[in-house]
Amino acid sequence: MKKLILTMMVAAISLASFAQQPGGGQRREFKPEDQATRRADQVKEAVKTTDEQYKKVYDLFLKQAQESQAKMKEAQEKGERPQFDREAMQKQQEATNAALKEILTAEQYEAYEKAQQERRQRMGQGGGRGQGGGRPGGQGGNRPQRNNQ
Repeated sequence: MKKLILTMMVAAISLASFAQQPGGGQRREFKPEDQATRRADQVKEAVKTTDEQYKKVYDLFLKQAQESQAKMKEAQEKGERPQFDREAMQKQQEATNAALKEILTAEQYEAYEKAQQERRQRMGQGGGRGQGGGRPGGQGGNRPQRNNQ
Protein backbone atom coordinates (compact mmCIF):
# COMPACT_ATOMS: atom_id res chain seq x y z
CA MET A 1 0.00 0.00 0.00
CA LYS A 2 2.83 2.38 0.86
CA LYS A 3 4.50 1.64 -2.47
CA LEU A 4 1.28 2.43 -4.33
CA ILE A 5 0.89 5.77 -2.57
CA LEU A 6 4.56 6.60 -3.10
CA THR A 7 4.30 5.70 -6.80
CA MET A 8 1.20 7.86 -7.20
CA MET A 9 2.91 10.80 -5.50
CA VAL A 10 5.97 10.49 -7.76
CA ALA A 11 3.71 10.29 -10.82
CA ALA A 12 1.76 13.36 -9.73
CA ILE A 13 4.93 15.36 -9.14
CA SER A 14 6.33 14.25 -12.50
CA LEU A 15 3.15 15.23 -14.31
CA ALA A 16 3.06 18.59 -12.58
CA SER A 17 6.62 19.35 -13.59
CA PHE A 18 5.94 18.45 -17.23
CA ALA A 19 2.80 20.59 -17.23
CA GLN A 20 4.69 23.74 -16.30
CA GLN A 21 4.70 26.33 -19.05
CA PRO A 22 7.54 28.80 -19.58
CA GLY A 23 6.63 32.21 -18.22
CA GLY A 24 4.91 31.04 -15.05
CA GLY A 25 2.37 28.76 -16.69
CA GLN A 26 0.60 31.62 -18.43
CA ARG A 27 -0.83 31.12 -21.87
CA ARG A 28 0.85 32.93 -24.68
CA GLU A 29 -1.34 35.79 -25.81
CA PHE A 30 -1.46 36.42 -29.52
CA LYS A 31 -1.73 39.99 -30.68
CA PRO A 32 -4.36 40.69 -33.35
CA GLU A 33 -1.67 42.42 -35.42
CA ASP A 34 0.47 39.27 -35.42
CA GLN A 35 -2.47 37.09 -36.41
CA ALA A 36 -3.45 39.47 -39.20
CA THR A 37 0.12 39.61 -40.50
CA ARG A 38 0.47 35.84 -40.48
CA ARG A 39 -2.81 35.29 -42.33
CA ALA A 40 -2.19 38.11 -44.82
CA ASP A 41 1.28 36.68 -45.50
CA GLN A 42 -0.30 33.29 -46.21
CA VAL A 43 -2.64 34.87 -48.75
CA LYS A 44 0.21 36.87 -50.29
CA GLU A 45 2.33 33.73 -50.64
CA ALA A 46 -0.54 31.77 -52.18
CA VAL A 47 -1.74 34.36 -54.70
CA LYS A 48 1.00 37.01 -55.05
CA THR A 49 -1.01 40.05 -53.98
CA THR A 50 -0.12 43.62 -54.81
CA ASP A 51 0.84 45.96 -51.98
CA GLU A 52 -2.63 47.55 -52.08
CA GLN A 53 -4.34 44.15 -51.98
CA TYR A 54 -2.08 43.03 -49.14
CA LYS A 55 -3.07 46.10 -47.09
CA LYS A 56 -6.79 45.40 -47.64
CA VAL A 57 -6.37 41.71 -46.75
CA TYR A 58 -4.37 42.65 -43.64
CA ASP A 59 -7.06 45.13 -42.57
CA LEU A 60 -9.76 42.47 -43.03
CA PHE A 61 -7.88 39.94 -40.91
CA LEU A 62 -6.94 42.55 -38.31
CA LYS A 63 -10.59 43.50 -37.83
CA GLN A 64 -11.53 39.83 -37.43
CA ALA A 65 -8.72 39.16 -34.96
CA GLN A 66 -9.69 42.19 -32.88
CA GLU A 67 -13.34 41.09 -32.80
CA SER A 68 -12.31 37.57 -31.83
CA GLN A 69 -10.04 38.84 -29.08
CA ALA A 70 -12.83 41.08 -27.74
CA LYS A 71 -15.21 38.11 -27.58
CA MET A 72 -12.60 36.02 -25.77
CA LYS A 73 -11.89 38.80 -23.29
CA GLU A 74 -15.61 39.33 -22.67
CA ALA A 75 -16.09 35.63 -21.92
CA GLN A 76 -13.09 35.62 -19.58
CA GLU A 77 -14.36 38.68 -17.71
CA LYS A 78 -17.66 36.88 -17.16
CA GLY A 79 -15.72 33.92 -15.83
CA GLU A 80 -16.87 31.78 -18.75
CA ARG A 81 -14.95 29.67 -21.17
CA PRO A 82 -15.09 30.90 -24.76
CA GLN A 83 -17.52 28.69 -26.64
CA PHE A 84 -16.90 27.13 -30.03
CA ASP A 85 -19.82 28.09 -32.26
CA ARG A 86 -19.59 26.23 -35.55
CA GLU A 87 -22.40 28.26 -37.14
CA ALA A 88 -20.85 31.61 -36.22
CA MET A 89 -17.46 30.48 -37.49
CA GLN A 90 -18.98 29.30 -40.75
CA LYS A 91 -20.73 32.66 -41.20
CA GLN A 92 -17.47 34.47 -40.49
CA GLN A 93 -15.66 32.30 -43.05
CA GLU A 94 -18.34 33.05 -45.64
CA ALA A 95 -18.01 36.79 -44.92
CA THR A 96 -14.22 36.50 -45.19
CA ASN A 97 -14.51 34.71 -48.52
CA ALA A 98 -16.95 37.34 -49.83
CA ALA A 99 -14.58 40.14 -48.80
CA LEU A 100 -11.60 38.37 -50.36
CA LYS A 101 -13.55 37.95 -53.60
CA GLU A 102 -13.87 41.73 -53.73
CA ILE A 103 -10.20 42.33 -52.95
CA LEU A 104 -8.60 39.67 -55.15
CA THR A 105 -8.95 39.10 -58.88
CA ALA A 106 -10.90 36.04 -60.03
CA GLU A 107 -7.66 34.19 -60.79
CA GLN A 108 -6.16 35.10 -57.43
CA TYR A 109 -9.29 34.03 -55.58
CA GLU A 110 -9.26 30.69 -57.39
CA ALA A 111 -5.60 30.21 -56.40
CA TYR A 112 -6.51 31.17 -52.81
CA GLU A 113 -9.29 28.56 -52.71
CA LYS A 114 -6.93 25.93 -54.11
CA ALA A 115 -4.29 26.77 -51.48
CA GLN A 116 -6.93 26.58 -48.73
CA GLN A 117 -8.07 23.17 -49.97
CA GLU A 118 -4.48 21.89 -50.03
CA ARG A 119 -3.95 23.26 -46.52
CA ARG A 120 -7.06 21.46 -45.25
CA GLN A 121 -5.84 18.23 -46.83
CA ARG A 122 -2.40 18.59 -45.24
CA MET A 123 -3.98 19.23 -41.85
CA GLY A 124 -6.18 16.17 -42.26
CA GLN A 125 -3.25 13.94 -43.16
CA GLY A 126 -1.14 15.25 -40.33
CA GLY A 127 -3.80 14.69 -37.70
CA GLY A 128 -4.84 18.34 -37.62
CA ARG A 129 -8.35 19.50 -36.88
CA GLY A 130 -9.34 20.46 -40.41
CA GLN A 131 -12.66 19.15 -41.68
CA GLY A 132 -13.06 16.06 -39.53
CA GLY A 133 -9.40 15.11 -39.73
CA GLY A 134 -9.78 13.87 -43.30
CA ARG A 135 -10.78 10.42 -42.13
CA PRO A 136 -13.78 8.34 -43.11
CA GLY A 137 -16.78 9.09 -40.96
CA GLY A 138 -15.23 12.37 -39.77
CA GLN A 139 -12.97 10.62 -37.26
CA GLY A 140 -9.92 12.62 -36.26
CA GLY A 141 -6.70 11.52 -34.63
CA ASN A 142 -4.37 8.64 -35.34
CA ARG A 143 -5.84 6.05 -33.00
CA PRO A 144 -7.44 2.94 -34.45
CA GLN A 145 -11.16 2.68 -33.88
CA ARG A 146 -12.35 0.30 -31.23
CA ASN A 147 -15.02 -2.22 -31.79
CA ASN A 148 -16.98 -2.17 -28.52
CA GLN A 149 -19.10 -5.30 -28.48
